[in-house]
Amino acid sequence: MKRGRTLLMIPGPTMCDSEVLRSLSKPTLSHVSSKFIEIFSETLKGLKKVFLTEKGEMFIVAGSGTLAMEMAIVNTCETGDNVLILSNGYFGERFKEICERYQLNVDYIEVKQWGENIHPETVKEKLEKKDYKAVTLTHVDTSTSVSAPVKEIGEIVKDTDAIFIVDGVCATAGEEERMDEWHIDVLFTASQKAIGVPPGLAIIAFSQKALEIYQKRKEPVKSYFMDIGLWKPIMDAYLEGRPAYFATPPVNMIYALHESVKQILKEGMEERFKRHKIIAKAFREALKTLELKIVPVSEEYAASTVTGIYYPQGVTDEEFRKNMVENGVIVAGGLGKLKGKIFRVGHMGTVQPSDILATIAAIENSLIKCGYKVEPGSGLEAAQELFTKHRI
Repeated sequence: MKRGRTLLMIPGPTMCDSEVLRSLSKPTLSHVSSKFIEIFSETLKGLKKVFLTEKGEMFIVAGSGTLAMEMAIVNTCETGDNVLILSNGYFGERFKEICERYQLNVDYIEVKQWGENIHPETVKEKLEKKDYKAVTLTHVDTSTSVSAPVKEIGEIVKDTDAIFIVDGVCATAGEEERMDEWHIDVLFTASQKAIGVPPGLAIIAFSQKALEIYQKRKEPVKSYFMDIGLWKPIMDAYLEGRPAYFATPPVNMIYALHESVKQILKEGMEERFKRHKIIAKAFREALKTLELKIVPVSEEYAASTVTGIYYPQGVTDEEFRKNMVENGVIVAGGLGKLKGKIFRVGHMGTVQPSDILATIAAIENSLIKCGYKVEPGSGLEAAQELFTKHRI
């Protein structure tokens, strides 16, 4: 049977708005043409509003979120520097691997079990005993769907000489996140998450404190392509309406990002945070009704952009996700320690209540096919009740 649109409900890549996708097919301009410079300039300025920063400086580079993560480290830290890594899951471990590759001295604070959260008091105690060049934290770890207390930890780090590096890949433009107000020094994301653009762009902002640390480096950045000292004159030129060249930017991807940023700002950051929060809460209400357990050990820790759900006894990952595809919805499996134990649903970017309701219906049907007892429609009713209450 021929099916209609398949819902891509994974935590990235996410579904893209049709106008964003159409923008990719526009004729490719010269990267130093006046029209493209105008588009790039507007995009950089718009991203500052998305990141909620006035003084932070934006960089857009062809690459993935991992490239942005590595850029954050390699530009601010030098051989032998002390780095404190706060880990809620899989991507905290990636921070550790990157830092060790660059011969940094790593102190690693990991939650006792995935689903728990980093406690600010633990960070405070650590910072009182030792000086660090940087403190890193993943805002929403995609593997666990836990949202870290970025604001509280930022308040602690700001009173030290350390810079605060935040991985916003699964948070920025969806989860509430305020670069300046929360004292974040380096904030990065990727195009394919809540930004709502296909994969291909690493997006990163450096505070003035972070840029000053870069300027005081004793050794050159060990990567040529990732050196922000080579990229900054290019970004400055685009902002000022001048042509410049270091490496050719992905012109059509910048078109898509430009369109998406316009849409994000039209919705407004406060409304966008609110929409994501309500959709996530409605989804979790449905899961409770279906007696499914989420990975975060506390509702307080649950992210607005993604939810990890444990499989009930007797339901296998392979069978469940196959059934979901047959129902027209694609969800993700688990990562690392949770592989095969959970499935993950992304609800960020362009996702609307109708998408969540379709996903809940597919989950109910798929569970029934797996032999799990479900009252058909019960999850849908719970979610719809909350949507009606909030009028979205």
